[in-house]
Amino acid sequence: MQRVKETGNRRAARLDVRLAQRAKEKIEEAALVSHQTLTDFVVTSLLRASDEALKHHQAIRLTNRDRDLFLAALDADERPNPALRKAAQRFKRRSG
Repeated sequence: MQRVKETGNRRAARLDVRLAQRAKEKIEEAALVSHQTLTDFVVTSLLRASDEALKHHQAIRLTNRDRDLFLAALDADERPNPALRKAAQRFKRRSG
């Protein structure tokens, strides 16, 4: 559960977690050997894990076949269709 209280630049949000005693001891030991406070260690570790999870989620994954089709489409010498020409004209008008 997270509680948020806005008070300037101070850390005001809280994240309460329940975990096994052994897990807590291991995290405390890791913080100690990392020369970080428990809070700094936990926040740093969670942010790193969050970045990785979001990066993984946002990555585009293609099969070899999809990659080949995509690259072939980029290499194709196709003329713009009417819808694309109309969209380009609209963009030029709006962007001045």
